[in-house]
Amino acid sequence: ASTHSRSHNVYWGQLVLKKNEGELEYLEWKYDLSAEVHTGELGPRLFAKPDNPDNCPVADYKEYAKRRPLDMLHDYDPLYLAPKPLCSIWDQIWYCRKSLTKAKMEKILKVI
Repeated sequence: ASTHSRSHNVYWGQLVLKKNEGELEYLEWKYDLSAEVHTGELGPRLFAKPDNPDNCPVADYKEYAKRRPLDMLHDYDPLYLAPKPLCSIWDQIWYCRKSLTKAKMEKILKVI
């Protein structure tokens, strides 16, 4: 059933934190995680907003990385993890070791 499909086809390693020559950090999307050689085709990029940290995709990415279980930071781990059922802002880890289901993700997006 579609309620049981998972977001396992989007991986942590597809979103890569990089720096340009001016030392500005950015996130780059990798379409093909298995590609050994860089084809020269650049993926979409989101640049840091150092002057606006509350609306900065790089700062959000770093916070998300910090709140994931340490063993869920490998390239082929799911990008979207399910939140822990009971969690406080003071907890170090906010997410479970399982991917977020499509149904749960749709429910979250309806609220946003």
